[in-house]
Amino acid sequence: MKEVKKIFRIVVVEDSEFFNNLLTRQLRHYTEALALEKNCRFEVQSFTNASDCLRNINSETDIAFVDFYLGSGLTADDVLEKFKKRCKDCKVVIMSQVRNLKTSIMTMAKGALDFIFKDIHALPRACFLVEEIVDKKLRYRNN
Repeated sequence: MKEVKKIFRIVVVEDSEFFNNLLTRQLRHYTEALALEKNCRFEVQSFTNASDCLRNINSETDIAFVDFYLGSGLTADDVLEKFKKRCKDCKVVIMSQVRNLKTSIMTMAKGALDFIFKDIHALPRACFLVEEIVDKKLRYRNN
């Protein structure tokens, strides 16, 4: 049996329990197959509360999917800055139901990798980004 190359840690921060469960299940299902193909392991953690996430975030988190509007007056901008300080190599992807090009551009200018609108393409897009990030990190480690 081959030794697993790397453990990838993924975090979902979404205050809607429905979408949180949907995205988390999709990512877990997708990463099961990806783990076999790439010879790595995945840990997917989810939070419905940004404060809980920030208290429990692992500094080795690789990917975070963060809802833009997180309730309690918090936005992804607030969380993004804290993520970047605590998880230097974490790729943060912002997700929102609101289609606002200005907000998406400003968020990416602040350090988000991508901005996904929550539509019928959101879940496949999230999976595509996971695979893209994993491929880049594995390539970088092997060079």
